[in-house]
Amino acid sequence: MNPIARMTDQDRQIIKECLDAAVSGPFFPDWEFDTLIGFTRDEIAAIAASWPAPPIVGTEDDAVNNVLNNLLGYPHGIESRWHEYLPATRSQVAQVLARWRREDIVEQAHGGAIER
Repeated sequence: MNPIARMTDQDRQIIKECLDAAVSGPFFPDWEFDTLIGFTRDEIAAIAASWPAPPIVGTEDDAVNNVLNNLLGYPHGIESRWHEYLPATRSQVAQVLARWRREDIVEQAHGGAIER
């Protein structure tokens, strides 16, 4: 079963909000975006716009993993603005990421990044 199919409606909504926040929020500088996420800002915007049916099948796994993981762990230093872009808490995003990865236990290290 693909990851999207095993997510709840709430999980899919949180993922959509995270994709949107990665694109339009202040979390990732333009010069570093594609290095951190593995996709350009425009590619993530296209995935977000068509979510939960990514424009290219198979792109969603790395895109979702990288966006959620970097929202949680990249030292963007603007945690106080999280709520302006994401209604979900950091804990909720971490739990969605764990379910996306099919992990039973969420291990947080390095400022909140979740390791595989």
